[in-house]
Amino acid sequence: MEKTYIKNFILFLIALISFINLSCDAPHLNPLDPQNPLKKSYSIDGYVFTFSLPRLPISNALVIWQNENKAVLTSSNGYFKIDVQNFANGWLKVIQDGYKQDSTFIIWKSNKFYKEFYLNQIPQVDSIEFYSILLNQYPNLQSTTLNLRVKISDRDNDIDSVFFERSSDKLKFLLNYNPQTKFYERSFDEFDLNVDDLSELIGIKFNILVKDFSGDLFKIGEEKLNRIIKNEVTLESPLNNDTVSARPFLRWRRFIPGFKFSFSVEVFNDEFPPRTVWSKENISMDETEIQVNTNLPSGNYFWVVWCVDQFLNRARSKPGSFVVK
Repeated sequence: MEKTYIKNFILFLIALISFINLSCDAPHLNPLDPQNPLKKSYSIDGYVFTFSLPRLPISNALVIWQNENKAVLTSSNGYFKIDVQNFANGWLKVIQDGYKQDSTFIIWKSNKFYKEFYLNQIPQVDSIEFYSILLNQYPNLQSTTLNLRVKISDRDNDIDSVFFERSSDKLKFLLNYNPQTKFYERSFDEFDLNVDDLSELIGIKFNILVKDFSGDLFKIGEEKLNRIIKNEVTLESPLNNDTVSARPFLRWRRFIPGFKFSFSVEVFNDEFPPRTVWSKENISMDETEIQVNTNLPSGNYFWVVWCVDQFLNRARSKPGSFVVK
């Protein structure tokens, strides 16, 4: 009886193993079965290049298949490939620092999708000069303006306009492009900026904005006003049409405003408008005189001294006059 039971159990095991083997050899027809021979593999591949010519590959750009939250980085030649499980239609996005984000909506028509992206570079600030100019005039008048000069590079050459924006109230000013200096420029006074005194703007942030031909607006930089120099350099000689030699010494009083600076000196003739006939920049803050190192022709002249700080803020003295005979 016991032998019969054991024999029957062995026959059962053999039958079970045979059934399992037959099951493993059965065709995998379930469309979700990864071993289904009829299941298609889906993939997205392509390249990411610069929009500007010549087309250059962009490496390490982030390419995202949003349906499955899959992301890859482009290779050194700009190539990417994403294997897709869920082949529903969806968005493919490309992100890279310094470039405008791009995307495309994929509608599957086959099991492979190929796409080339051409990314538009966001314009970059090369330099910003934002400084105050104060002019001292007789008898005791002062006038101040703010000057802005911005140099911007854009490989795609699609800048439509550049704006200067006060961050506190989003007040925008269009800057003018100077084709000679290649700077975007503008000067401002109290009326432009709606203040009683430009000193109110010290420390307030201003934004540099660029709009491209497609209408997109980018913030590419910011700047603030550091100082307005209201201390006045006082001239000593020559003054009041003093008669001098063709190479006069120009003297002023010692100037101690409490910050680092340099002097600049300008000499003008009496034409209208006056023309600069001699100048000297980057004079040490410890100096109190400079000699004109070229012969001035006979005639009437006037001269001024500028104080210029490390932020390019500057203040001009009242003019002094002299005569060369």
